[in-house]
Amino acid sequence: MRNKMEKGRGSVRLKFWQKTYLLTLALFLLALGGGTTAIASVSQQRAFEAECGKLLAQQHSVAQSLAADAAAVQARRPEALPRLAQNYAGQLKRSGVFLRVAQAGDVWADELPQPDSALPEVPPEGQRVHTVLLSGGRHVLYISAVLPAPPEDVAVTCAFDMEAFFVQWAQTRRAFLLAGAAVSAVLAAALYVVLRGLSRPMERLARVAGRLADGDYTARSPERTRDEVGQLAHALNEMAARVEWNVAELRETARRKQQLVDNVAHELRTPLTAVGGYAEYIQRAELSEEEKYEAAQYIVEEANRLAVMSERLLQMAALRGEQAAREPVDVPALLEKAARTVAPKAAARGVALEPVQADACTVQGEAALLESLMVNLADNAVKACGPGGSVRLCARRETGRLTLTVQDTGRGMDAETLAHIGEPFYRPDKARSREQGGAGLGLALCFQIAQSHGAALSFTSAPGAGTTAAVIFTA
Repeated sequence: MRNKMEKGRGSVRLKFWQKTYLLTLALFLLALGGGTTAIASVSQQRAFEAECGKLLAQQHSVAQSLAADAAAVQARRPEALPRLAQNYAGQLKRSGVFLRVAQAGDVWADELPQPDSALPEVPPEGQRVHTVLLSGGRHVLYISAVLPAPPEDVAVTCAFDMEAFFVQWAQTRRAFLLAGAAVSAVLAAALYVVLRGLSRPMERLARVAGRLADGDYTARSPERTRDEVGQLAHALNEMAARVEWNVAELRETARRKQQLVDNVAHELRTPLTAVGGYAEYIQRAELSEEEKYEAAQYIVEEANRLAVMSERLLQMAALRGEQAAREPVDVPALLEKAARTVAPKAAARGVALEPVQADACTVQGEAALLESLMVNLADNAVKACGPGGSVRLCARRETGRLTLTVQDTGRGMDAETLAHIGEPFYRPDKARSREQGGAGLGLALCFQIAQSHGAALSFTSAPGAGTTAAVIFTA
């Protein structure tokens, strides 16, 4: 699964931050280029209009002066009009203004630079037209108009060299481009640093997630910030901790289940072997009635052991994860009944049962299960005592809780035994337990009964100092 995921990721060449970087940079460059182009175009248009305005004003001044002089010459010597036009053209040429004057197709003077394309037609009197054309690779502004009569139909065209304006504007445009490129480079570097820095925490999170996916549940991500990335790191760490705890619980549960299966198989083998052996012994051997009875007695005892074991396993399975029924149970009566149940065994072993000490009170629970709990605890206490020992059952009420205790003066338990107490089939002294008929299921059942009642079962003991079992109800 991990390899498939890696193969799938390998087909993507760009990482997310790289895609973000390229997309953001492209959008910025597009916005910067578009904005720069728009600003440059507007600036160029305004500068061009201002330059044309000056030249149009200059052409208007030339046209007005020429019209006045032409009207005076027309009144005195009309034949001198071409000479007047030539004089104007020569003087203006020295100042960088090129002039052409014609009347009805008859050219009086022509100093215009020849354009690379045709000039526009001269407009009617009272109007003028201007355009920029290339002439020998240079930009020239041509302005045409008709002078007011007299004389009639005199067309005047002025030309102004605008190459310097276009050269200056080309330099300005290059400066714009260089500035835009510099700004783009600075932004690209800054954007790379920022996005790369922002992506590193995400890459750390991805590496931690990958380690978790590979089964390393101890992997954690540093929580260095309180922003969304820090919150994600915290959530990932919380998830990892819970997963680690759940996996540990599952492993422990699996270990206990396997241990239970192994213990069940081991515990079943002994009585089954005895039953099979004695049955075969009765079948094949020539036995007296007394020997047959003794062999049958062994078979019955082992069968009873199997029955008790299976019954307790079934009880444990029925209680697992279930809550006991709730009804008021009289506590003093419960302890008295448990004491009466174990009294014959205590008397047979020379163990004294002290009078029950219990406050008048009730506990919510299932009477049969609570009775089984206290009988098991009292029975274990009697088994732990030798002749002359004593067992005491008591109950006391405190603020917010009720505690039932079974205390004995028996041999006690060491720390290792206390650590494993309550595990199914665990017996610190297997030989003695088998001799007394125990399979190590009684205390495991006690723990489950207490848990189903919302109570806690704990043991306090030391070797040679006896044991105290306490069932604490807090609800």
